[in-house]
Parts: sequence; C-alpha cells; structure tokens
Amino acid sequence: MPSRDTTARDYRERINRVIFHIEAHLGEPSNLEELAKVASFSPYHFHRIFVAFTGEPLAAFIRRLRLERAALQLLHLDAPVTEIALDAGYETPSAFTRAFAGLFGVSPTEYRQRPEPVSLFGPRPLALNTLTEESIMTPEIRTIDPMPVLFVRRTGPYYQAAGEAFGVLCQFAGPRGLLGPASRMIGISHDDPHVTEESKFRYDACVTIDREVKPEGEVSRKTLAGGRYAVFLHEGSYERFQETYDQVFKAWLPGSGERLREDPCFEVYLNSPDEVKPEDLRTEIWLPIE
Repeated sequence: MPSRDTTARDYRERINRVIFHIEAHLGEPSNLEELAKVASFSPYHFHRIFVAFTGEPLAAFIRRLRLERAALQLLHLDAPVTEIALDAGYETPSAFTRAFAGLFGVSPTEYRQRPEPVSLFGPRPLALNTLTEESIMTPEIRTIDPMPVLFVRRTGPYYQAAGEAFGVLCQFAGPRGLLGPASRMIGISHDDPHVTEESKFRYDACVTIDREVKPEGEVSRKTLAGGRYAVFLHEGSYERFQETYDQVFKAWLPGSGERLREDPCFEVYLNSPDEVKPEDLRTEIWLPIE
C-alpha cells in the first residue's frame, strides 16, 4: 500500500499538471471534465481535491489568473481595455470592469492611469521617480534556441518556494549526473508581487538538460521559449530582485522601443548563496521580447 507521503506527492503532481495546463491555455475556455481528465481524477472528486491543494475553487483560480494577467497587460501594453477584456474571457467591457474592480478595488482605466501602479499586497520597494537616465539598466540582447528543462513547482513566498523547489529538484538531478558545469540553474517567478497575494506566488525551480530524462514525481519537463531576450545583470541579494524588476519594467521598457512576448521572464543564477555572500550574488534576469 502506498504511504501517505507517496500519495500526497502523486496528488500534488496531478494537480500541478492541471495548473500547468491552465497556464498554457489561459485564453481558452476550459471545463471541469477536461481538467479532471488532465489530472486523471474523476470529475466527481476532482474539484474537491483541487480546492484542497490550491485553496481556491477552480473557476475562481482561473478567473484570478486571467485578471492578474490583464492587470499586467494594462501596465505594460498599449492595447485598448476592450481588447484586454476579451483576452481575459469577458464578452463586454462592463463585465470585465466589475470583475477587475472586485479583485483590485479600482477600475481597469483607473489602474492604468495611476502614476504609480497600485500596490495591492505591500509597499513598493523602489521610488522610480528617483531614477536618472544614468541609473537605468542597460541589457544585453541575446537570441537563443528553446531550452529544455526539468522543473519543480512550489507556491508561496518566493524565498520559501525557491528553497523548497530547488531542494526537491537537486535531490532528483544530482544522483543522475544532471548538475554538471554546463547546467544552468533557472528560476521562474510567475507572479508580480504588486498584483498577486504572496501566498499564491508560483515559482518554478529549473535545471537545463542536454539529454532525454524521464520525469518522476514532482519533477516535470518543459521547454523554455527560444527567441530574443533582453538580459539584465542583478548584483546582490535575491531579496532585492523586485527592485531590479521594477526598474526594468517601469524605467527601461517604456523607452526601449521593445515589445514583450507572451512568455515568462526567468532568472539564471550565476553563483550560489552556498558559495558567496549575499552582496556578491550575480543573477541574470531574462526578459522575453519580440
């Protein structure tokens, strides 16, 4: 008989498959029966299991992800509100406005027009009006092929989720010889702290692979998109990541002439807290651009 821990890991893996499927098809209609099939659960039990593992009903989970994506589009794209509403699955701007205000407390137009985007879950750590032209970061533009990776997903505060996810990933990858000098350790912080509640942050700990590896348990496989990226160097502790992200999105991007792609940013860790002091950490932040 499987142990309780084994069963919990299996259920977590199956719920993660559903979450990854939702993220990959966020603009498409979805239904309980289809997602239950992805998880290999019966439709009768699936929703109760999903709520137990995520803390949210399925429809609320999907609606929140769509609205959070819409909030980011309002901040970083010039698309009309009507277009963003349709992309979020709302047939009318009025329905979108009601749902958006219900989550964020302001209308989409008010959210976009604020001189500083509303910070919903804590104070903004960077005063962007103090930035000078000389202090704006300059990236290196790189074009890469798609990168296959193994990854582990964790949810919660990023510092906690990253430690837990990399712990599981390294336990899997180390004995299989996947942590060599050519391997890249990558983190994907899916959610903007100004938009998403900290307990719901989604973090993927990734390691690049150059051969076929069969995923097991919580370890999954995916491919990071190739193409053009603006690559910024963050120097210092991980706790100051958001300052760099804020500067990139609010200071560099608007005047860069570049447009974002619908792919996640990711972080490439050039060294480790096990090797150097926090102030000596070096991390590349990769921003996908068209």
